[in-house]
Amino acid sequence: MKTPSSLRIAYFPFVNDGNRYTDNFKKVLSQFGEVAEAPPLKKLFGKAAFRRFDILILNWSDNNFVNRRTGGISPFGVVKEFVRIGIYKLLSRKTVFVRHNVYPHEAVGPHREKATRIIARYERCFDLCWVHSGHLVEDWRCYVPHPLYEVEQGTNSSIDQLDLPEKYFVVFGRLLSYKKIDSLLKILPADMHVVVCGSCPDKAYRDVLQSLAGDNVTLLAEFIPDALARDLITGSAGMLICHSEDDMIVSGSIVYAISLGVPVFAMETPFVHWFRDNVNDRMVIAATGFPDLVAKMRHHQFDVADNDVHVAQAHFSDSAVTSSVASTFNRLGLL
Repeated sequence: MKTPSSLRIAYFPFVNDGNRYTDNFKKVLSQFGEVAEAPPLKKLFGKAAFRRFDILILNWSDNNFVNRRTGGISPFGVVKEFVRIGIYKLLSRKTVFVRHNVYPHEAVGPHREKATRIIARYERCFDLCWVHSGHLVEDWRCYVPHPLYEVEQGTNSSIDQLDLPEKYFVVFGRLLSYKKIDSLLKILPADMHVVVCGSCPDKAYRDVLQSLAGDNVTLLAEFIPDALARDLITGSAGMLICHSEDDMIVSGSIVYAISLGVPVFAMETPFVHWFRDNVNDRMVIAATGFPDLVAKMRHHQFDVADNDVHVAQAHFSDSAVTSSVASTFNRLGLL
């Protein structure tokens, strides 16, 4: 039997530029042992690849089931990922799949349902599946909280140069069309100010946002340094989540806002509903549509108590995540 700090843990992806989730989770896992990279497919037949692990944890591999250009199912991608997990099961005593989405964002039309069915079969190839929302828990799926984001304090930012009003809301993250930010801007009242910030790889969508950005919108369609993101969000009346697509399990932006102690105004999703019923109903304000979202933004009292912040942050804390991970490791007979 392994001691709590001697497990050999493989993790993929080991590096994920622009997303701190990976580093935060590896930090949690390091309490249980050495965390190394799960060998990529192209290196699986190299000599060093056949190192044995106690547990191998795989994230986002299901994205390869869909052709990103066409939005259809990729037969090659499906075969590749089923082969990969077959090989990984030879390399590791136990395997865990972290399911981040119901189906990949890029899937379109009937391919969404097909991808969902394929992923349902795929996750059963693993010894266990982790999900970041309690509403998806099943016998083979365990709830593990999404970790809080570490926020660097004391670094200066350039927020003063933006000349923002005293009260504003913020949309933060990659500016992608599926997030429906344009739908909010189309009905945003002139007396309400929103800062929309983050990289926007799709020039056509950036043009759409620019065409809708009036005097009540500050559009920063570019990479946002950590210090500026922190100050923009902590200085705001709340974070806005404009999309409620049925592919999404939990938005990392919600967890980031909670990490900063800032309330979230979000479209109703199964996770939002579950969080409000089971964790805290003051840090996440749910809306049923864009008119309702605007109404909630206008009429919210903005009096979130310190205890509400504490309860929400405690739910996603390192200790809470560590406890959940330990519970699943015990279930797998690793501890």
